[in-house]
Amino acid sequence: MIRVLQATALLVVVGIASTPELRGQTITSPYEFVDTRHEAGFFVAHVPGNRGDLRMGPGGGTLTGLRYAFEVTGPFALEVGGFLLPTDRVVRVPQDGGIEDIGSSDALIAALDGRIRFSLPGRRTWHGLAPFLQAGGGLALDFRGGSELEAEIPSSLRFSFGPSFLGVMGAGTRWLPTDNLTVRLDLSTYFWKLGTPDEFLQLGEAELGRFVPQQEWTPVPSFSLGLSYRF
Repeated sequence: MIRVLQATALLVVVGIASTPELRGQTITSPYEFVDTRHEAGFFVAHVPGNRGDLRMGPGGGTLTGLRYAFEVTGPFALEVGGFLLPTDRVVRVPQDGGIEDIGSSDALIAALDGRIRFSLPGRRTWHGLAPFLQAGGGLALDFRGGSELEAEIPSSLRFSFGPSFLGVMGAGTRWLPTDNLTVRLDLSTYFWKLGTPDEFLQLGEAELGRFVPQQEWTPVPSFSLGLSYRF
């Protein structure tokens, strides 16, 4: 009889514990804390290009780069990176009161920059996503320099790019599918300076129908996709 009562009591306890209303419930959250502070990887970007008002600057293309980031505190992170952009330039000279295109020259734009990244959810993700804003600056230049096409052009007519200050502003999001992997999308705008050769400054609004700037800051948009390893 005692064994029957013990068995009955045990069944009652098990039944109560298995009742949905009385069991401990786990509350799931869309937010997840990011434990790692370091991140290194590569990215590829499409650059439509912006040759400037006189159409003498570097064009667009596909750039590739490397980046490293360190989570400083709270939502802030510091990033350093660099990229290479193979592209071209239009070689132009003043002719009969206007500007004539005489060909194109290959260009290889190289840049190094540092950025501050601000993560909107802080050091957490929302459903695996971490949207951010970023801004920074660095240097850019054309590794190729001049071409054979420009060899016989006087220096006062010759366009050269860089070294130029490089500014960058943008936004994007990181997707963290695993503990160590990050997929990143960026929409950024680079800003670099284009100088005008001296002879072009002699052309006025009467010849070109517009003002010729001595230098201009050109916005260059880019859309990039990157892959990084966190540690």
